[in-house]
Amino acid sequence: MIKLNKIDNKAFVWNSNDWQRLREEHRIVGQLIGTLAHLPRQEVFPGLPLSLINEEVTLLIEKNIATLVCYPSLSRMPGDGVKKEFEKFRKRMHKEQVECCIEERKRQITDMIDRIVEGKRRKLLGLNTKRRKKYSGTKCGTSEDQEKLSAKQLQEEESERKALLEKELSKEDACTVRWNFPVTPGEKLRYNTFKTLWEQGYFITPGQKFGGDFLVYPGDPVKFHAQFLIICVERTSALPMSEIVAFGRLGSSVRKTVVIASPSSDQKSVVFQSINWSGT
Repeated sequence: MIKLNKIDNKAFVWNSNDWQRLREEHRIVGQLIGTLAHLPRQEVFPGLPLSLINEEVTLLIEKNIATLVCYPSLSRMPGDGVKKEFEKFRKRMHKEQVECCIEERKRQITDMIDRIVEGKRRKLLGLNTKRRKKYSGTKCGTSEDQEKLSAKQLQEEESERKALLEKELSKEDACTVRWNFPVTPGEKLRYNTFKTLWEQGYFITPGQKFGGDFLVYPGDPVKFHAQFLIICVERTSALPMSEIVAFGRLGSSVRKTVVIASPSSDQKSVVFQSINWSGT
């Protein structure tokens, strides 16, 4: 069973295999919020941990896919031994990255040796040519090579980070903790909406950036655009016409179908109503 680490009422996944299982087998996307050890300011290649929204956590626990635990050792300052091991890890990873860059440069030079010799010969003869600019290399290869290197680097770093973390956590067993969500009627509506859509085979992510509650995808968000923008509204809540018009214009502007989700009359299911804007 997958272990979700609870820290300050948020759930995280630190194991790369668990992250892959959640996405491929259970359609749980979450959000990667980590960075590379020596590139902490970049956002192109996010890494572990994976942060989960409340609805995802409740669903995983309810379906017996995961269990929620906490490690009391994480709330304490690391000892000198852990600090030394982490510093050794950083230095070793930096050394390996430098070696990879040097090897890539050697391979580049070997592949382009004929062009380099030709360029030097023409320069010695005083011939003017712009071919040197065309074939000038970069320090660490092409963008495609860099992408492959970065992906491999990320995988290695996350594996090493996991191993380093497990050394410290192995000294203390995980403690199972309770998860209190949903509680309020609004939270229950959001969870039931999320659960209903998930059971229908969709991928769901937060929809705040588009002004809604959820974004619904027909497949993995890496391959597909969101089709629906879900807005949760209580059955007893008044919905002014101006808001309905605003929802319709919103869906038209972001090229998605706006869907209003409300609880049924018996409160046992969720009723969906789509809004299509046909005005000018």
